[in-house]
Amino acid sequence: MEEIKFIHRVSKGTRFNQIYLPKSMQDLFEVGDIVEVKLIEKKSKLYFSKNLNLSGFKEKLAGEILGFLSQFRGIEQSFIFGSFLSSSEYADIDILIITDKNLEKEIYGLLTEKYGMKFHIILIPKLRFDFLSLSCPLTRSMLSSFVSDKEFKLPKQTILDKSHIQFLLMMPKDILSVQVSSKVLYDNLRRLIAIEEFLEDKEITAEKISKEIIRILGEETYLAIKAGEILKKEKLEKIRKLFKLKIRNIEAKLGKK
Repeated sequence: MEEIKFIHRVSKGTRFNQIYLPKSMQDLFEVGDIVEVKLIEKKSKLYFSKNLNLSGFKEKLAGEILGFLSQFRGIEQSFIFGSFLSSSEYADIDILIITDKNLEKEIYGLLTEKYGMKFHIILIPKLRFDFLSLSCPLTRSMLSSFVSDKEFKLPKQTILDKSHIQFLLMMPKDILSVQVSSKVLYDNLRRLIAIEEFLEDKEITAEKISKEIIRILGEETYLAIKAGEILKKEKLEKIRKLFKLKIRNIEAKLGKK
């Protein structure tokens, strides 16, 4: 992180952009003295997605993290999203950073050192982010709930990129032929539902996806796969059949568009 500072001569007057001295230190500085001013912590204003309500602790922590990130040159915007915002149980804090620079290792190291927590950091260049916000079901689902250091609204219009949708289907297809954990099944079922919602021009939210999984599998199985529990063979088979059906339906919709 680049240090932000400047050197200036102490003046007295009513010009704009002045820095005021505490009364207790006025005798230590005189007009004409040369001083160095360094940014210690950047003030940040928070922008929230629609209907997002955070506890005081989470709002304060989000503000601190986003303010810290705003000190890095080359970062256009930062988002906090994921389970940190919606649940009392979260393993890490998900952060999306819009930048063309390779800052992931540096930022992760500084954040973990500063806060003693785990972070999942995604870096996306600005042009790529603009495209994904229009064309990617996962990106739109991810940003259905967020806190950011700048104002942002998901565009209402969307773009269908069939090759990108086919790319998103690769992992769910692979899962049909290999053994994976129930947590991987859970993540990829969410992926398939997000794609379906996108192709039907529906708003994609994490809450809607969760409700749809509960409707399909029942709350007990939903909680089990979300927690990564080992499932009985018959339940695994039911989920795999569901994968096949959804993949087939998605590919049929793609063929018609």
